[in-house]
Order: sequence, then C-alpha cells, then structure tokens
Amino acid sequence: MSKNMLCGCDVSLENNTVWLMLDDGSQPAKLFNADNNQLGAETLVERIYSIAKEHCVSDILIGTEATSMYDWHLLEYLAESKLALEFNLKLYRFNAKWIKNFKKSLAPRGKSDPIDSFAIAERLRMGRLPKEYIPDTKYQPLRKLTRFRFHLMQQIAREKNFFLANLFLKASAYSRVSPFGSTFSATSLSVINDFFSVDELAAMPVEELTEFILEKGKSHFSKPAEIVDNLKRVARESYRLKPELAPTVNLILASTFNNIRCYKEQVKLVDEAIAENLKAFRHTLDSISGIGPVYAAGILAEIGDVHRFLNDSSLAQFTGLTWPKHQSGRFQAEETRMSHAGNQYLRYYLVEAANSVKRCDATYKAFYEKKYKEATKHHHKRALVLTARKLVRLVWTLLTRQVLYQPGYCSFEDLSKIG
Repeated sequence: MSKNMLCGCDVSLENNTVWLMLDDGSQPAKLFNADNNQLGAETLVERIYSIAKEHCVSDILIGTEATSMYDWHLLEYLAESKLALEFNLKLYRFNAKWIKNFKKSLAPRGKSDPIDSFAIAERLRMGRLPKEYIPDTKYQPLRKLTRFRFHLMQQIAREKNFFLANLFLKASAYSRVSPFGSTFSATSLSVINDFFSVDELAAMPVEELTEFILEKGKSHFSKPAEIVDNLKRVARESYRLKPELAPTVNLILASTFNNIRCYKEQVKLVDEAIAENLKAFRHTLDSISGIGPVYAAGILAEIGDVHRFLNDSSLAQFTGLTWPKHQSGRFQAEETRMSHAGNQYLRYYLVEAANSVKRCDATYKAFYEKKYKEATKHHHKRALVLTARKLVRLVWTLLTRQVLYQPGYCSFEDLSKIG
C-alpha cells in the first residue's frame, strides 16, 4: 500500500516555506524554510528526501500556488531532481483562488506563509486534485510568446482607455459624436494631435478643414463634408478647457498615442515570431476560417498535449468556459454566471477566435445570432462566450483527430467520417 507525503510550498521572491504532512494529517517534521534560488532548492530536495526515506514514503505530492512566476524555477528543478527518480513524485500548481477559498473551510488562521503552506498541504491531502504540473519544453517557447502578446494587448487597451479619458478633457464631445467612426484612425489622431484646442478647430474655415481631412485621409473619404460638419459639431458642443491646462493635456495625449503606437509595433514583431514558432507544430486549426497563426498558436500553446483532456467538457472546464448550476430544492436560478476559474490565456484566445470565426463561418454566425437574440442582457458578451464554448468542441475534435474542418461538420462523429 502506498504511503504519501504531502508538501505544501508557499513560494515568494526570497524563500520557500514548506509544510510536510502524512496521510493522517500528522507532521513528519517541523515547518522549514529554504531560499528561493538554486542552492535553496538543493537544500529543500535533500531535506524532503531524507524525511521521505525515514518514514518509508512511496509517493510525494508537492503543491505550490500559481502566483507570478516565483514557483516556476522550483517546479522545473523538482521535476528533474532525485525525488523524481526514487519516488513517485507528483507536482501540482494550484490556482491561488482555489487555496484562498479552501482556507475559508479551515479554522480561522489568518494570512501568513506558514498558514498558506499548511493550506496547500491540506488541500493535497483532500484529493480531487487538478492536473499534474509536467514540464513542457515543447510548448513553453510558444506559450511565452502568446502570453506576452496577451500582455501587450492588455497594455494597448489600458492606454486607449487612458487616452479617451484625457481626450474628454480636450474635446468632451469627440468620442460621442465620433466623426471618423474610429477615434484611433490615422486621420482622427491627426485632428486630435494637430489642433491645440476645440477653439482652434472651431475657428478654422470649412474649406481649409476639408482640405486638411482630404490630405490626412489621402482622399479616401467619400463624404468629407459630413466629417467636417461633425468636427464643427464637436467644437460647438465640447466644454472649453482652461488655457493653463491645455498644454499638459496635449502632452499627455501625444505621449499616450506614442505608447499605443510603440505597443502595436511590438505586437507586429511578436506576431512574426509566433508564426515562425508555429511552423514546428502539426495541427489543423488553420482549416477553420477566421483562425490564423496567432489564434492557433495561442490555443495550441495553452492546451499543450490535447490527449490529457478526456473530452471537450474537460477542456472547457480547464478554460473556464462553464456555467455552474445554481439550484436548491425546487429553486433553479434563471441566470447563471460563467466560471472564470480556468486558464485566462486560453479563454482569451478562444473568445477572440470565436469572434473572428463567426464573421467567416455561416454555422457559427447563425449560432451567435441565435444566442444573441436569446440573451436578456449583455447580448454580445453572452452570445460570444457561448460561441467560444461551441468552438472548444471543434478545437478538441480537430486536435485529437487531426482532420481538416469542413463547414457544416461540427460534431465529433461527423468529423470522424471525414477522417
């Protein structure tokens, strides 16, 4: 009969706090700390090894919290240490929310490194664990790139929101009137940056403003007069900014715009690197109209080996595209919230991919429109995440069967016939 030793490891920038526990909940040794560096990891392994030998342990389960990247080096080191050679070593990287919620079921203990490491060890003892952490050199480079791209897109969104907030100070009616459709189009940004204030915009003759618009837009606008009228409307309806504040706001807008442009240039470089790295992977995701190299790479990198998921439901659970039921007795909640306790990166790329696929594939477009009409609120968001959940099944099927997608064939059985 196997005997387990459970190791809860609370990892921080400077050290690792380890709580050891046996199957019956007893401690085979006192709590100890080890530096979070190469030498500290060696010391940690030697300590766990000697205690495991002393208590005739067969299985060692080590758990950490997925907070930042502080535990990454440690898990990689443990996976190749002598613990993995002489014991049945299993590594688990818990979602921090899991441990936080689990601690609520324990006696009040507060918040500290020893308490956190105890909670991790106790959670290991309870069972029903997540999938094991397995070092993956095959997917890691691609995963780092796609996650970095996600970071860049988040930064662009933040900068745009900051830009729009300051644009309201300069021209409060601009975003509401939206003379160019997109505030961040090249011509729109030229208007925002080139005009010192709405007073200057209001004072400019219509003919000169029209010529300015045609020049910046390279004569691509079919109705320049309408755009000029809307710009004049912006000038009339906007609040007037105090002259003392105008130079500061203009500087902020110009600097923020440069940040956005810089981030977009970085995204282009990362997209090229992603496309190059993706060539090493055999997949059929690009047979789906609307899924290009970036979305395919983001999905592949986060899923890794698709065969570790028994079905599309387990993949959806991993992604967080599930809707837990709220029911008690005869009560059944009419509205259920989507679970967000999954892989946020995979969820991001699947939702973005679904948004693209619904524009290119008639089946997914019809499904999206159906769910859009059924929703009582948040129509677009709800319809889109449900479309992403539908896409999960197709992705799982294509990756497990390695067949090409054909519009109209959306079930596993249908695709099996193709293969």
